[in-house]
Amino acid sequence: MRIYFVAAIFLFSFCSGVSTVQAQSESNLTPAQELGRRVFQQRCAVCHTKVNAASPMYGISLNKDLVEGNETMIADYIRNGSKKMPGFKYGLEPSEIDAIVAYLKTVPKSAAAPSSAAKAADSATE
Repeated sequence: MRIYFVAAIFLFSFCSGVSTVQAQSESNLTPAQELGRRVFQQRCAVCHTKVNAASPMYGISLNKDLVEGNETMIADYIRNGSKKMPGFKYGLEPSEIDAIVAYLKTVPKSAAAPSSAAKAADSATE
């Protein structure tokens, strides 16, 4: 019985250490980018990420290629919205909007980005 207890403690401590190392290596984000990631997950991901193959994605896929060089425009778009997207100037602090933009500058382009680029072009004309 004692051997099982010791083995369980060893296994738990080993798994905890692995997840801590993985979290540290995966999260090389600044505090502002971390805030941006949290706010994006809470407010933006429902439309701007594809949850699974069966559910549609309502907004365009956002990534660093789209955001870099367009930071002010993206922040204004988040703040004021459009015909298809609500504005968040009353629901988010300016620092949170800036944090979202900072986080998006760390998001790599996904494999589905070409179709997202077409959506972006369509959205820009509306």
